[in-house]
Amino acid sequence: MSSKVLIVEDEFIVANDLQLILKHAGYIVTGIAVSAEEALENITKNKPDLILLDIFLEGEQSGIDLAKKLKTENIAFVYLSANSNQTILEEAKKTDPYGFLVKPFREKDLLVTLEIASYRHKNSIESRLKQETLLQEKLSAISFQTLSDEQYFQETARLLQAFIPYDLIVFETKQIDLNKQKSEAYMRIGFDEYQYIGEKELKNITNSNTNSSFTESYYLENETVIYGNDSEYFNPNLSFIKDHFKAASFLVFPILLNNELTIQFIFCNQKKNHYSQYHIDLLTSAKKDFSDLLNQHKLIESKTENHKEIVSNRFTDSIGKHPLLLDALDLIAQVAPYNTSVLILGESGTGKEKAAQSIHNLSTRKNGPFIKVNCAAISPTLIESELFGYEKGAFTGAIESRKGKFELADGGTIFLDEIGELSNEMQIRLLRVLQEKEIDSVGGNIARKVDIRIVAATNRNLEKEVAEGNFRMDLYYRLNVFPITMPALRERKTDIPELAAYFIEKFSKEFSKKINGINSNMLQQMNEYDWPGNIRELENFIERSVILNNGKSELDFKPNSPSNSETFKTENVQNLDDVKNAQQQIERDYIISILKKVNGRIRGTSGAASILNIKPTTLESKMSKLAIKKDDYAN
Repeated sequence: MSSKVLIVEDEFIVANDLQLILKHAGYIVTGIAVSAEEALENITKNKPDLILLDIFLEGEQSGIDLAKKLKTENIAFVYLSANSNQTILEEAKKTDPYGFLVKPFREKDLLVTLEIASYRHKNSIESRLKQETLLQEKLSAISFQTLSDEQYFQETARLLQAFIPYDLIVFETKQIDLNKQKSEAYMRIGFDEYQYIGEKELKNITNSNTNSSFTESYYLENETVIYGNDSEYFNPNLSFIKDHFKAASFLVFPILLNNELTIQFIFCNQKKNHYSQYHIDLLTSAKKDFSDLLNQHKLIESKTENHKEIVSNRFTDSIGKHPLLLDALDLIAQVAPYNTSVLILGESGTGKEKAAQSIHNLSTRKNGPFIKVNCAAISPTLIESELFGYEKGAFTGAIESRKGKFELADGGTIFLDEIGELSNEMQIRLLRVLQEKEIDSVGGNIARKVDIRIVAATNRNLEKEVAEGNFRMDLYYRLNVFPITMPALRERKTDIPELAAYFIEKFSKEFSKKINGINSNMLQQMNEYDWPGNIRELENFIERSVILNNGKSELDFKPNSPSNSETFKTENVQNLDDVKNAQQQIERDYIISILKKVNGRIRGTSGAASILNIKPTTLESKMSKLAIKKDDYAN
């Protein structure tokens, strides 16, 4: 069935050219609109599958204004624009378009972009349906547990975070005939860590003996509603939460259990424009499941003593509570249950590999293999056989068939690190794997189906690489279905003390030293440093500092000596150089010792490579990097 496309473009020649291209390619064009108002009329009448949308239009509303409405209606759209102004582009990106074309563009680029947009939209619809089903299943699972009302609210708070992210969630129960009401909440203090706030805690927060409710008495909504999303109207009943908890977005979800009893969930987030129609649809789809569960509990009469923080160990290796980190962890938890491709972005040393491992561990594939591939570390001449495997006799030296990384990952997850380093030829091969879920080994003539999930990562700006022609646009958008950005350490400096404490404990145990904390001056300088190497650099620095410490004092740059910011920068760079040089010297000495053992007894470097359990080509590369010459090991 052909897709229906609406063209929203006020330039007559461009619009007609687009119409001819689309019709020739088999699309059904529902019309050409020159303004947002005209486009909305066409959408209501013809229900297009996809919209080509110019940013600047006739009338008062821009394409970006229209895009916000399309997003709430879950209609796919691709921007067309001749404007490359960075501010305009940033505003456009906030609407999450399914593609972006800069005029003038080639016919091929247009058709590829439309194909990718359709693919991503289909994937989005499937993900929404899976989210709805998963929420309903999890709510049903709670009903099989024997829980007190307090435990029920705790489990509900944890459950809903993965679907409707919040900084504070308020549960209000109102029983009109008995003139009773109860108000309690959970405030997020870390990933899957929540602090209970009841009547007593609320009075302590406000220093008031009278205020025991988060909203005005008997405030109830008649239907699910959003406040704070570019709306002039703000409900004054939510003013207390807005002022005391710095909330900027609200989603109010009421459930009428009977004529007298109503429970109201209030989701609060400190980010602006955080909630959307998608969240309303998700809650509405599970309304019956909420009602069934709530009817099992005597919500008004339950006690509120002995509440504790809810703690989960799903991210045991993730240290910190900065909002940027929590946002990334939220996205990991949300996407993990599905087979959606994930693109992890971020600088080197920010924890992209750990994020990929967490996605695998939280998925239904957790019992399957997790295969890691560093695309930058494999020679371009070997990467094809590494990824896809090879058949016996495929090339000189192929004395037996060998499985590639994709086949080894069958039933599990493959993590392609530094994906931006792939050659154009390998990008085409990877695109086929994503599309067809099948591979061809080198020298083989039969395609094999593989059941894999692809998680990719890069520290490059792939959008820039696409613009410069170094990375295929179609592959980028297929990988970028669900992007996750790991924040740089300089963006989450409030986590440095906790990270430092974690590494101090780790290396204290490893080196059998007792470290009495960390010097306040050192901690201050650490906070002032920008950490270009991110968490990996911090870990290396702490490791060396623990080694140099006498085991009887606080951790400092040099025991008992002052320091300043400039000294720290110089000292830290020197520390890292020392560690790196020492590691390289150890590795060099070890390789030379192996080479001396096999010299004269086993052919060339192949014997040493087999002992080291690496490929001869890899060993030769290491020898070159470490400046190992034949004179160093020859007898």
